[in-house]
Amino acid sequence: MWNIILFKKEFYQLFYIFFLYGFIGWIYESCFVSIKKKSWVNRGFLNGPVIPLYGGGALLIYLFFWDYREQWLLVFFGGALLATVLEYITSWVMEKIFHMRWWDYTRYRFHLNGRICLEASLLWGAMAILLLNVIQPGINYIILKIPRKMGEIAGYVIIPIFLTDIIVTTVYTVKFDQLLAKAQKLRRDMQEYLVSMKLYETKEEWKKKLSGLRLTGMFTEVKETLDVRMHHSKVYQAYMPEFDARMGEFLHRYQELKAKKIHIRLIKAFPSLKVGNREAALKDIKEKIKGKGVRALNKEIKDIKVEVTGRIQSYVSGFLRAAIVGLLVLLQFAMILYLSYKLRGFTVYIYSFIQVLSIIIIIGLVNDNRNASYKISWICIIAAFPITGHIMFVLWGNQRGKKIEKRVMEKLQHGLSHYEYNPETIQSFMEKYPTKSRMTRYLEYNGFPLYKNNNVAYYPMGEDTFDAIFEEIEKAQSFVLINFFIVGEGVLWDQLHALILKKRKQGVKVMFLYDDFGAILRTPKKFKSDLENEGIEVRVFNPIHKYTDKLYMNYRTHQKIIVIDGNVGFTGGMNLADEYVNRVQRFGVWKDNAIKVEGDAVWGLTVTFLQMWEVSSSDGDTVDYDRYRPTRQFEENDVFCQVISDGPANNPKNPIESIYKQMIYYAKKILYITTPYLIIEDDMREALITAASSGIDVRIITPYIPDKKNVKLLTEYNYGRLLAGGVRIFEYTPGFIHAKTIITEDTGIIGTINMDYRSFHLHYECGVWVCNREFVDIVRQDLVKTMEQCREVTYEEWKNRPLTMKVYQMVLNLFSTLM
Repeated sequence: MWNIILFKKEFYQLFYIFFLYGFIGWIYESCFVSIKKKSWVNRGFLNGPVIPLYGGGALLIYLFFWDYREQWLLVFFGGALLATVLEYITSWVMEKIFHMRWWDYTRYRFHLNGRICLEASLLWGAMAILLLNVIQPGINYIILKIPRKMGEIAGYVIIPIFLTDIIVTTVYTVKFDQLLAKAQKLRRDMQEYLVSMKLYETKEEWKKKLSGLRLTGMFTEVKETLDVRMHHSKVYQAYMPEFDARMGEFLHRYQELKAKKIHIRLIKAFPSLKVGNREAALKDIKEKIKGKGVRALNKEIKDIKVEVTGRIQSYVSGFLRAAIVGLLVLLQFAMILYLSYKLRGFTVYIYSFIQVLSIIIIIGLVNDNRNASYKISWICIIAAFPITGHIMFVLWGNQRGKKIEKRVMEKLQHGLSHYEYNPETIQSFMEKYPTKSRMTRYLEYNGFPLYKNNNVAYYPMGEDTFDAIFEEIEKAQSFVLINFFIVGEGVLWDQLHALILKKRKQGVKVMFLYDDFGAILRTPKKFKSDLENEGIEVRVFNPIHKYTDKLYMNYRTHQKIIVIDGNVGFTGGMNLADEYVNRVQRFGVWKDNAIKVEGDAVWGLTVTFLQMWEVSSSDGDTVDYDRYRPTRQFEENDVFCQVISDGPANNPKNPIESIYKQMIYYAKKILYITTPYLIIEDDMREALITAASSGIDVRIITPYIPDKKNVKLLTEYNYGRLLAGGVRIFEYTPGFIHAKTIITEDTGIIGTINMDYRSFHLHYECGVWVCNREFVDIVRQDLVKTMEQCREVTYEEWKNRPLTMKVYQMVLNLFSTLM
């Protein structure tokens, strides 16, 4: 490679001329700008100490004019012309690629489109004379003095580093362009919203006022204007709840405008950087980088908003427990890799064995009744890692904790035996809803009785839900059953804790169940023992340190259930932490929903709770279910409900996933779904597309602000085929929608079930299926109102996402069953 002749010169010499002049140019530019700025500036497009424009320009001047170096006039004008053309082309190409102009000569006289100017061209001419007659002889001497072998080795090191630098800088510059686009959209959204508030006499006056302001200035302006208007009119006081929510959303989006170190370096390196019509967005990002933006914006919002009093608290003991379990899992991986490494020496002898074993495993997986994604994932692992993959499958893939699941099923069956099935209820339902009888019979077949005589209430936000929960617990006379996935100490926990202590002193039995994984980081080490010392019965589901050899810790109880005296029950997406009632804002406005059931169906929630209570027992004791029967009779009515639950011990039956599909198939007019995560398989996807193509109004609401970025990317990856098939998708712009809902024109499920593999196959979930048009209409109205706050995603928008995102999403999709 190094001996190749180009333009009568060895590639070796040309290589070092390019890099040495690129380095000299970097020193000159960096020192010059640093002296002006009085602080160090790494000048140049790349991260490394090379400016390709200088290296390329010097190399061209050397190739064209070395033989004419003594003809100073020719070198001056020829070098100036050559370097100027190169500078213009470089500026034009970089602007077309990155939508940015990296240098700008418009402030100089005799410039051409701001890309080149006479002064710079004359400087290039002078430098050409200096380069050929003074610097180049020294460069030739240095190249000759470097031992050839050492120079070639250094070249082999420099080339991949240089190419990597180009790729990394290019990728991050594209991301910087995307960051500017986000900032620009945020400005536009804020302006449109603030204009819509009609605080000024005319729209033009308001737009003119906002256009020259930074993002923080917009908040200051609207605060001052609101203060004046609210003193004179109560009408503007009605803006405040919505205004608080939208400002919280805008604050979160502003905080999400995170510039990387490379972006910060580029902004410092190119102080005259031009970005077209996004100059205001660039200034916002510069302001945020300096640290002024977030502080000012937070201050303004605190002045405007109702004070947020919640807290998020983490504990070292939880981190230590999680770290120990993580180390145990990593140790297993290390042992697998070590065993794989040791076996590599016997490849010749075990190759045939691996081939036979692969065929056996793949045949077994293909004919297994487990989920298709599960099977594909294992086949990919076995194919990609022939030895390691086989060992992993033998240890983890083929066991699935069968002994543990058998014990769990025994506990669950004990609970199912306490259900009563009323043929008269089924008959009454079939007479009123003949087209829905297949769903109810399917659920009854899987152990979930149909109940009538229920009063149901819908709560569209977590705040409403917990107000109702606290109100019902205050009335408790006999017992309170509480089950949450996430428990986090904070204001909400303090309220509940004080209330259950009060009821405990009044003689009310309190049983508190929570998932270890969901509470590990946000509860103290003695959380369980302290509650037990206060007279509260506490159990922890599936401590994460148990069964690490089988990875059974991956199976969690995601259920949320509150039952009071067997008469009133709640379930929904909410957890016991301050963000669920917007006491703190982690991802903008948190929207959750829940259902309250008062009537015969509460027994279904009670049984579901007691099943998991038994499963969480450390000594294998059983529960007297009759002790928790309703304490009063309910008035007869025709509100029909079925409490459904599911979990990994049921695999591969998965009745919850099946009932979701049936609701999709039997929808006649509408099908509305809310889910924080949309990671579905082909059969569910095709069911949704079939419904949409049949004329049914299919709409799905997902979060705009994610709680898990990779899961959000996978959710967006799943948009494509749905959008192409006619499904409408909305993203909740105020923040994070955590509600789990599916409704048709007269049936609906409110519960804990996400539309993803984890909920359908790995978690214990629950929900309430309701067949009542009045109730469903209330839910539908809330979802329609929510959609008004959303942005609708289009197929064109999805198709035009960046190539890097498309590739990353395709890779993530291989691991969708683990998300």
